[in-house]
Amino acid sequence: MRVFPDRVTAETDFERDALTHVPMDDVTGWRIESCDFDAICVEFVTAADTYRVLLDTSDETVAGLALRRVLGAPLPSES
Repeated sequence: MRVFPDRVTAETDFERDALTHVPMDDVTGWRIESCDFDAICVEFVTAADTYRVLLDTSDETVAGLALRRVLGAPLPSES
């Protein structure tokens, strides 16, 4: 995942058969959820799918601040 001042790019192979580009033009929202005892997932939600990008827990605050700046407020937590 890379965050620029005007856009976000991301790709993931978490829970997928191959490396997949997240279709950011189709993303309707995002959120950060716990994935594992030592990882978080940034979830990018589209109408058709949810793409999860796995990050270390130490990256949660920085990722949240950067994504909020570019994409706006996160979706409510699913948990």
